[in-house]
Amino acid sequence: MKRKKKWIWISLLILILILFGLQRFYIYITQDQRNEEALAIQAAQEQLGITSYEDLRKYVWGQKEGDDNIYWTMMAKNKENQDIAVWVKFDATNKPVTGNNAVHSELLQNGLSEAQIRNRFSSEVPGGEIKRIMPGVVNGIYVWQVYYKDDTHNYYRFYRFSNGDQVDLVYTIPNS
Repeated sequence: MKRKKKWIWISLLILILILFGLQRFYIYITQDQRNEEALAIQAAQEQLGITSYEDLRKYVWGQKEGDDNIYWTMMAKNKENQDIAVWVKFDATNKPVTGNNAVHSELLQNGLSEAQIRNRFSSEVPGGEIKRIMPGVVNGIYVWQVYYKDDTHNYYRFYRFSNGDQVDLVYTIPNS
């Protein structure tokens, strides 16, 4: 009986050590992402004075190798407690860009909401299954990016954030 208890305790100790190791490994591999998030939030707070934020996402779009536009986007509240969309531009070294157009914001009331884009998309592409909608930037235009599946292919479609007009870009993702 003593021998059985001993092995139970040893097994529990090994399990705890494995779980602790997995948790430390997870923290290590997500460290860069968390640092970028913190830099994006800090840049938005410093330049726009946001008071709260939600739905923080990384947006990367490039048409050619090395031509990536990297942004962190978020929905936030400004000093006047108005809902805004925020785009924080990052450089290739994963640091926020400084200067003009480094941090951009638009009042949600002046643009279209995600729900309005969903409705518009559903009327334009009735059979399309939306996989993701997120704010982004394409060719210098602040947009809603809609990633969806229609029939057998996946596509990207873009709508101007300000008025919902479709940007003349629809990208087909090749089947893999």
